[in-house]
Amino acid sequence: MAIAGGTWRRILRMRVVYFLILCVLILIGSAYNYDILSMGMHKQLMIDVSLVLNTIAAILIAVSITFEIPKELKEGVASTLLSKPLGRTQYLVGKLVGIIVTGIVITGLITLGFMFVFNAAFGEVTSSMVKGHVLIMASVIPMSAIAVLFSVFIPEFLAATATVVAIWFAHATSSMSGVKFLYGGILPDLNLYNLRAEAVYGGISSGYILVALVWGIVFSVFATALASLIFSYKDLK
Repeated sequence: MAIAGGTWRRILRMRVVYFLILCVLILIGSAYNYDILSMGMHKQLMIDVSLVLNTIAAILIAVSITFEIPKELKEGVASTLLSKPLGRTQYLVGKLVGIIVTGIVITGLITLGFMFVFNAAFGEVTSSMVKGHVLIMASVIPMSAIAVLFSVFIPEFLAATATVVAIWFAHATSSMSGVKFLYGGILPDLNLYNLRAEAVYGGISSGYILVALVWGIVFSVFATALASLIFSYKDLK
């Protein structure tokens, strides 16, 4: 928890984070002025803009850990931490929990801001809208685990690139449904969280969100265990 706390406090204390959240909310609110250009679909446009920007925020938060872990390994910070009564697995779990908490807080703030802006503009907020944003908040868990996995054996830039590619690829696994070996659970299926439009317009049950959340946690445990196995063979400075 000390490692996790250090991770989320470092990011959440940055003023630029809240400035960027404010910019996101301004962009979301600006969709209200596009009623003519969108032919009266500005309400749906505001929802879609919020979902897209919140998704981008979730991905960027997950990717941020790919710079922190390799940097600490290269500069010897991790070696100093691990010289104390702290195992390598605890170190990785702390980093994972820290970035997950950070992601949930930031995407949660964007969600609350969207609800306030949308209610001010249209006088309503439905549960389906909230569910769509909750899926994004839940997607932070598996995406962060993917980032931690790449961080333990790839340098910063390559780890960030590999994480983005993996997240994109994992959202496209449904297109490989014909290849059972690949699609049978070996590859992560982030398309489970890619039902945001359906959550907003068609409706998704709370049970589905709970199952998706559990899947994300189980996958994170698997990815972190694999990262720990790789990390155990890595020589530290």
